[in-house]
Amino acid sequence: MTFLKTSIIVQSNLKALTYIVSICLAMWLGGCSSDERQSTRIPPLPSDDALKRAEIGVEYLSAIIRRSPRNSLNYHKRAELYIVLKDFPAALTDINDALEISPSNGLFLLTKARILRQIKRYDEALAAARRAEVLQQDTPELYILLGDLTQQKMQYRQAKLYLSKALQMAPYEGEAYFYNGLLDARQGDTLSGIALMQRAVELKPRFVPAYVELTTIHTRLHDYIQAKDINDQGLRYFPKESMLYYSRGVMYHSQKRLDSALIAYRAAIKFDSTNYAADFQAGTIYLKWNSLPLAIKSFEKVLRYNPKYPQINFLLGSAYDKHGNIEGAIEQYTLATQIDAADWRSRGRLYRAQQRKYYLDTYGTLPPASPEITSDADNEKDVAPIAPERERVQVNILTPRLELKTKSDTVRSLKIRQ
Repeated sequence: MTFLKTSIIVQSNLKALTYIVSICLAMWLGGCSSDERQSTRIPPLPSDDALKRAEIGVEYLSAIIRRSPRNSLNYHKRAELYIVLKDFPAALTDINDALEISPSNGLFLLTKARILRQIKRYDEALAAARRAEVLQQDTPELYILLGDLTQQKMQYRQAKLYLSKALQMAPYEGEAYFYNGLLDARQGDTLSGIALMQRAVELKPRFVPAYVELTTIHTRLHDYIQAKDINDQGLRYFPKESMLYYSRGVMYHSQKRLDSALIAYRAAIKFDSTNYAADFQAGTIYLKWNSLPLAIKSFEKVLRYNPKYPQINFLLGSAYDKHGNIEGAIEQYTLATQIDAADWRSRGRLYRAQQRKYYLDTYGTLPPASPEITSDADNEKDVAPIAPERERVQVNILTPRLELKTKSDTVRSLKIRQ
């Protein structure tokens, strides 16, 4: 009798537990189905485990490819894993091998276009994306990519059509809103651009370019509170993202808060040693503070990565000049005048450096000080920070006439000309 009662109680408890679990599961499924945006709102970041799995996947696919070298799908899969690992040269090699086997595969061409955009070969990326479009690769990702690449070629109407088509197919795709906002800002409609980029952040919080662009735009508008707020928000998701620290450094640099700017630039370099734009800005601060060895080291790194970076020859020459390396200064000033024949600062510095070298070689002493040297040096105390070098387009900002009051700052007002 006791056993029977116990069985009844256990069965009742099991039924109750099953009922509760069923309700919870139904609520969870209902929540998923009621909000289709969950699939596009917060895509997962490549965690350390994901990167490790990608490395294992590359090894596994490499073994398979050695056994079956004519299977294009395996090359494509390995290329996608290389993209996760940010090994874009290897990814490009694999996708080219896949296309050699299957030259009319639209998905492979889309992947190739994505890789080429990452390595900043935009013309080739656009050509590959258009071939994918011809081959009926009808996906939102393709139209977003085409919208980005065509606006860089200043084909704004075509870009708008591509992005509108992407939004028709995926109305909650954050990237489509971002590139629409970038396009509006590029054409001068800054307010619309900001609103669309904010929408992109709401739909896709883990999309780095939106935070970088919004920080940059608010910095140019001197709305530093909003710039810092959006930058802080991005860093909460991406605490190791170099470009977020770089745009933060530009924000502080614009406010002449050089200590804070230098800390941000150093963080940008720490998390991406190839971010030579951060080295350049750090170098300008070191030069201003007369920390000449550090300035020279920073500028020389920029020169290795990009010999045509704006002002690099003049500033490196100035650092050499102050440090007593007259030959190095003459070389850099000469390069600066060859790049821009109208660069009067480099011409003046070159003349004075050559004069000093002549006096030292001939008389063993420096020439008499010229009054222009002091005034010239004073004019160059401040070097305007350069906005983040982006993969996409330069954003032109208008000055408002109308008054904008922000949530984070109700006292200050922002004037924008329309």
